[in-house]
Amino acid sequence: MKTMRYKQRWLMAFCAFLALSSFLCLGPLAHTADAAMNNIRLGTSKEGTIGYSCGVALAATIKKNVKGMSMEAVPTPGSTASVKIFSRGDLDIAYCSTWTLRDAYNNLGPFAKSPIKRLPLQGWYYLTADWIPVTSAKEKDLNTYQDMVGKKFYPFVAGSGIYDVYRAVFTKLGMWDKMENRQVGAMEAADALKMGTVDVAGGYCLDKGQTAPSWMRNLDTRMEIKVLRPSAAQMDKIAKIDGITFGKLSNKWMQPKNRKINSGDIYGWSIHYGFHPGNNMPTETMYQIYKTWIEKAKQDLAPVNGTLKFASEHMMDLQVKGLLEAKDIPVHPGVAKYLKEKGLWNEALTIGKLAPGVK
Repeated sequence: MKTMRYKQRWLMAFCAFLALSSFLCLGPLAHTADAAMNNIRLGTSKEGTIGYSCGVALAATIKKNVKGMSMEAVPTPGSTASVKIFSRGDLDIAYCSTWTLRDAYNNLGPFAKSPIKRLPLQGWYYLTADWIPVTSAKEKDLNTYQDMVGKKFYPFVAGSGIYDVYRAVFTKLGMWDKMENRQVGAMEAADALKMGTVDVAGGYCLDKGQTAPSWMRNLDTRMEIKVLRPSAAQMDKIAKIDGITFGKLSNKWMQPKNRKINSGDIYGWSIHYGFHPGNNMPTETMYQIYKTWIEKAKQDLAPVNGTLKFASEHMMDLQVKGLLEAKDIPVHPGVAKYLKEKGLWNEALTIGKLAPGVK
């Protein structure tokens, strides 16, 4: 009997030792979650776009400046698709606009028929996209939005945020179903306009017209273009749409020949874009990412391209305005922590709740 009791005590002690060793090695659940987020998948837009090149730069900046953390830029078809891929658990940070965030949270637009359960929290903003329908300058009968009725329209890549916002705005104007939707490759848009495959390209510039994505620069280089104008009544309707900013844009991104053609006032609408984490991202992890992207912007991001240079020069303004543009969407606690340290937190915003076991 004594031998049996001794063996039982020895076994209980051994099990206790194993349990203690596991706890010391693995740590509590919050630490485990932290460790699991050291290899982060960052959603971007398609390869060849500004969103992708910026995502690659963001990932490289994290690898360089945050010890023990790795980040990979993962291309997606665009803003809407990025959120859907994120919802499946195949991304840790989604790339999207404030407009797409609002649609996802309210089961609207592309999320109406298939609502998603895993939603991103507001994160880091780096640019505005500015919607400007363009056509060939040789098209004498195409000058206004109303002239687009009955025409072949390429509203950018289906599944992207650019496409979804074009659809939403032109639906508000009563025009979406009165145009023929055509899909072509973005880098083929110039040829499509020249050959008449499309009559109008759903273009966009960035940073209020300071720069533009590669496919728009290609369009600008290869042909003479003009930006179509909304009527006064249409301007009023667009300005009243929640979640966008309507106003004048610069023509700085254009070649001199097209600046001359578009020397008058250019009007379009703008929305903030950024990179947004999930509620499984620990506070300290997102704090370090957010802090690094802000504080290392001039050193490591600005040299990459014009968009990141603009972001580095307007960093905090982009954060504050982007967050408030979607103030009904909760903010990640790591983002809130940094903004509170800098005295930039706005009480109109709400802090999102993290998943159980994540701190």
